[in-house]
Amino acid sequence: MELEQNSDLTLPLFYFDENLHSRDIESPDLLLHVTLSEELLTQLCQNPAQDSSVAITLTDYRVDVISADYQSLIDTEHDAQLTLVRGPLLSAMLSTEGEHSFVSPQVDMMPTFDLGDDIEDSEEEE
Repeated sequence: MELEQNSDLTLPLFYFDENLHSRDIESPDLLLHVTLSEELLTQLCQNPAQDSSVAITLTDYRVDVISADYQSLIDTEHDAQLTLVRGPLLSAMLSTEGEHSFVSPQVDMMPTFDLGDDIEDSEEEE
């Protein structure tokens, strides 16, 4: 996942219940949109110690309802947070006023580096 200041981070959210494990990852109930401010990016650059996590409360986010079944829950007051665990792995959670929760799958945030291996391989073949 590429993180860039002022870009939009979008995470799929699924209703947290006993059927969560069998849900199709391509069919979320909600989408959580967060603009990556400089402050939020700084918080996301942490890599927590083993067996610990970092919770980041979101104050500025937008929720899109994909499944109309949950529109009434989102119309009530709700709170969202991002959670980082060792990896670092990022996930999101949204809690509604009626104590209903939506969660996202964990996303790998390890940076990827282009070491130029493809260039060297193509030069050797010539």
